[in-house]
Amino acid sequence: RRRRRAPVRRRPQDRCHRCCCAHRSRFAAAIDASRLLTWYAASRCDHGLSFAREAAQAKLFASDTAMWVTTDAVQIHGGYGYIKEYMVEKLMRDAKLTQIYEGTNQVNRIVAGGALMR
Repeated sequence: RRRRRAPVRRRPQDRCHRCCCAHRSRFAAAIDASRLLTWYAASRCDHGLSFAREAAQAKLFASDTAMWVTTDAVQIHGGYGYIKEYMVEKLMRDAKLTQIYEGTNQVNRIVAGGALMR
């Protein structure tokens, strides 16, 4: 006869920890993809090839990723995410600025789309 094992009771903290780990892994993957897109555009520039589309796509993807990551980070921190004493609040403001500075994301979408049509 086999003995039945008692079910393992998971604490709520364990679920929260697993959820945060899942968030961090998705964040890391998106940030790495942004970095690779940027390096690809820079590589094309270094080799004298056209890079307008690649640069627009890299800026668009990286700024959207920064905004997505910081928004989720603020939500993970809860109410503390909006307090100026925490770095998350500043990072979110900076991420929003990256979407606006050096051409808005809408303009970058038009540039990237126009380059695809050529």
